[in-house]
Amino acid sequence: MPALADEGGARMVPSPVTLPMTQSFTLHSQHTGRDYLIEVALPKAGAPRAGYPVLYALDGNARLPLLREARETLTRGGPRGDGLPLIVVGIGYPGIDRFAITARAEDYIPPGRDSADMSDDTPHGGADRFLAFIETELKPALASRYALDRSRQSLFGHSYGGLFTLYVLLTCPECFRDYIAISPSLWWHRERFFDDAVAAFADPGLCRKLKDRRVLMGVGALEQTPMPEERGTPKGERRRHNAMVDNARGMAEWLQRECLMLETRFTEFANTDHGSVMWPAARWIMEAFED
Repeated sequence: MPALADEGGARMVPSPVTLPMTQSFTLHSQHTGRDYLIEVALPKAGAPRAGYPVLYALDGNARLPLLREARETLTRGGPRGDGLPLIVVGIGYPGIDRFAITARAEDYIPPGRDSADMSDDTPHGGADRFLAFIETELKPALASRYALDRSRQSLFGHSYGGLFTLYVLLTCPECFRDYIAISPSLWWHRERFFDDAVAAFADPGLCRKLKDRRVLMGVGALEQTPMPEERGTPKGERRRHNAMVDNARGMAEWLQRECLMLETRFTEFANTDHGSVMWPAARWIMEAFED
């Protein structure tokens, strides 16, 4: 880190900035063979009698600071307020500023029928191993360090992370109380996820397991636009992965019809695209926790 000089010419060596009341550690997974950077943003408020509710945030390197500041700014009601007694846990990767492109694709994308369905040779299909890491390694590690409410645990993911979140909803409905999917990549494997959801809900037991649980799905209104190379192409001939709004809304409406026991919410965020959607989504997420 380069040294700076003040007005008098004295050398000043800047130090790294840390987030207040935020702790971190590295956790190795036997399931994925990978190290994870775990960042834990603690609230000012004391733990409720049942323990702290927890929000697990995928892509933690990029999302933990935003969600922590959303909690601090939107729920404390002023400089002296305690705010939500909510722990935010970022699940990220060591040595990465924001996104570990290859690692997250492998961890978040569900196993596919045919690897040829993917547009490139990026490693993928490790969602079951990554979920096993969360359930059998991460959750126990956190429970040994903090007072947590195991009945109020939530999973948040954006893009591939949103796809993973919905995959967990189908395969491990009891793992979390809230499933928060922002701009989920429902175009994956030529929209195979829709078929998988229909197959999963053919078992009436799945809906019963989702009783008293919530799925929150949001998407940016500008995510509906065609890819640059498809401008001028008739809408019906465009690839479906451009229709992020249609896909997210369609999945939310389908879940509402299919399982009345599951509380399903959908929001389309005006004037936002795949990146900027996280600003209003962070507010929406915090408001949901205040319900």
